Amino acid sequence: MKTLNTIPVSRECAGECQECGKTHIKLFGAHDTAAQLLRARVMLALEAASIDGKVIEVAEPAQITLSGVSSLPALMVEGVLYTEGVVPSVEQIADLIANRNLHKSKLFRLRRVSVPVDMSPVSANALRFGWRVAEYLGAQLEVVYVMDSIFEGSKPSASGFLSGYQATMKTELDTFITESLRQLGVTYLAPDKYAGEPADMAVSNAVVSKVIYGAPDVALESYSRGVDLIVMGTTGSGNLGKKFFGSVSAEVSRNAHCPVLFIPKEAEFRGFSNLLYASDFDSLNGLSVQQAVSFARRFDGQIHFVHAGAGGEEGLERQRKIFEAEYGSANPDRPFIFNKMVSEDITGALYEYAFYHRIDLIVFVTHHRKFWENILHKSVTNSALLTSDLPILVIHSDDDQG
Repeated sequence: MKTLNTIPVSRECAGECQECGKTHIKLFGAHDTAAQLLRARVMLALEAASIDGKVIEVAEPAQITLSGVSSLPALMVEGVLYTEGVVPSVEQIADLIANRNLHKSKLFRLRRVSVPVDMSPVSANALRFGWRVAEYLGAQLEVVYVMDSIFEGSKPSASGFLSGYQATMKTELDTFITESLRQLGVTYLAPDKYAGEPADMAVSNAVVSKVIYGAPDVALESYSRGVDLIVMGTTGSGNLGKKFFGSVSAEVSRNAHCPVLFIPKEAEFRGFSNLLYASDFDSLNGLSVQQAVSFARRFDGQIHFVHAGAGGEEGLERQRKIFEAEYGSANPDRPFIFNKMVSEDITGALYEYAFYHRIDLIVFVTHHRKFWENILHKSVTNSALLTSDLPILVIHSDDDQG
């Protein structure tokens, strides 16, 4: 292992540690032309981004394997493997290093999309919406059912053991997925209907079905740590629906460790051309803006930054400048749109704006969960979740790092 600068690396030191204050970068290669080119471009990128980096080359096969690298050359920044088998341009590497927190964001990756269902029509629609989103993103789709009783299911297991009930619910879940996706012209084959494929994987559309145990809100909070996006149904019109889509949806919005996309009962996925970013001073940080903008870019969408607050409040111009700076660096191809609305009825004001500007998705980004608790306590977002005809994306930017 060859160090490209003079400061030694300790095993405990990862990322921007306080001992050296440098960004740690590892280059995996075989001392060939590609590895040398990657090293040269990394050094140029560090200089271009004005970042003090500690760069290490790793060539020993055992260390490469232990690091999870499958194709050379490879680039790792602060313990996260970003590229394999390619040599990015200097500009790409500089952007990756400068925006490494964004690149670690679940909302930036979006490789694993999950839809919790209770086998109701509302959740069937959320499943179809989630399938379209996953298909558009090229992501894997997981459909999960939370089983909080061994007496669920229309065909209880004769054995009476928990594993038997799990198998029963898994069969019903696969049937539900098959029937729900058939409306899209998609054929889902349950695992027991074919041979030679991975255990829980559908043949044609890479759908994984899972049954997990526990109280729905608690089980989904734990489950959310391992996925990049949850897509979840809401009934709208104040009808709480069965099990998930009332109080549980609010709990998931509070506690999930990934972004949550809430889908009204009759919504159809047509892309997200216009997104309304409902801002507040607590959500004012560069990373949260970049997260929202990166999501919009995946759908070639335009973000409208709308601040709803009291008249005459201070700091709005500063907020505008920060949004403008971060938005411009994240998506220079779109014009910057920033508006302020003064209203006692925040939900009403946002939906009025959404109607006149043909908004496809409302985005709530919070930097501190305390603010979100306050919003829910005031029933602003709770009301939005239950009455909205628009999808709502909730992002806790303090817990979106995978």
